[in-house]
Amino acid sequence: MGRDEIPHITCEHLATLKKGELEHVVVDLRDRVEFESGHILGSLNIPRHELEKNIDSLIPDKELKVVVIVGPTHESAIEDIHEKLHGLGYRNVEFLAGGFDRWCEIAPLEVDELAEEKTPEELGFVSDGVDEEIDPHTAQDEPMF
Repeated sequence: MGRDEIPHITCEHLATLKKGELEHVVVDLRDRVEFESGHILGSLNIPRHELEKNIDSLIPDKELKVVVIVGPTHESAIEDIHEKLHGLGYRNVEFLAGGFDRWCEIAPLEVDELAEEKTPEELGFVSDGVDEEIDPHTAQDEPMF
């Protein structure tokens, strides 16, 4: 199968799919650092080099639609990745057109709970109103950087 014949799903279409209406799983093949810096909510991270040894345990149901996200470094390997998944028994595989970068352009921002923490002021802490001025010519207990 040539690269042009490999099925792709648009980000817009993926955004309309709801779990339960159409059984699918999103598999992000980017490395862990890229994944942790941002990913589609509910997606599984299986770095490309771990795909063959880990996908069976993470996605035992080979009838599911598998939507694959690759990073820019793996764009040229889409045909190979598709063939490997097909060889492992996954027949309903599509690649996310435009990858995660395109997803970021159309998807609503979902912020991690840690990033939603309130500031001390929002939690009710009150300042005594006295701000100490720092004299740059005197030694400080804590480094500034």
